[in-house]
Amino acid sequence: MVCFFMATLTTYLVSDILQIISDLRGESSVNTNSDRIRAISRAEQDVARRQFFRKHLVKDQSLASGDGTTSTFTIGSATYPMRDKGLTDLFVGGTTEDKRRSVVDYEQFRNLYNTNNAERIAYEYYDQANDLWKVKINPIPASGDAITASWYYIPPTRTLTTDAVVCGDPYLIAYLAVADVYHGEDEIDFEDSARQEAENRYGEMVGRENTPAVNQSYTMAKQVNKGYGSY
Repeated sequence: MVCFFMATLTTYLVSDILQIISDLRGESSVNTNSDRIRAISRAEQDVARRQFFRKHLVKDQSLASGDGTTSTFTIGSATYPMRDKGLTDLFVGGTTEDKRRSVVDYEQFRNLYNTNNAERIAYEYYDQANDLWKVKINPIPASGDAITASWYYIPPTRTLTTDAVVCGDPYLIAYLAVADVYHGEDEIDFEDSARQEAENRYGEMVGRENTPAVNQSYTMAKQVNKGYGSY
């Protein structure tokens, strides 16, 4: 019998997902091998990359304090590493709107800076040499100014059965992971079936994500302080 976890919850242990995988495969005991844990980790990261889910948003995090000379700062941490295009807002010296720095792309940053080097702007970029996401801020934050940011993160690699997996549906992660297991066993029909079930569950989760809660409504409004593309 397949075990049941409340799908309204958001965080599950790796051990919970391992239990589901073993139940789906009809195994008499839970397989906790490292390859299963790696499959779960890949599945969680794959889901997180597909959309900017609210469950992956970390808000109002302190990046650093300005020193009057530094303009570039690292975004993210070992627990909440930033994903591609993840920076969603940035404030310097407070969190009121007059302290906001518009997050734009690099091309627009150059254009605006060359037109007016006092423009209150910033852009995110990937530091390949150090494997870090960073943000360049203009003008340079003054000494003592707190730099506050919010960003969407990509889940870090899970390695332990006690690690937490962030997902609205544990079966989605389990089906994606078990598809990888079947792929390694050359069980292509079982793999395809598992991936199809995962895609069905992913569609349901996106539907919940995009549906307004009770007494809420989503409206389309002009975005301010934003750049091009997904910014």
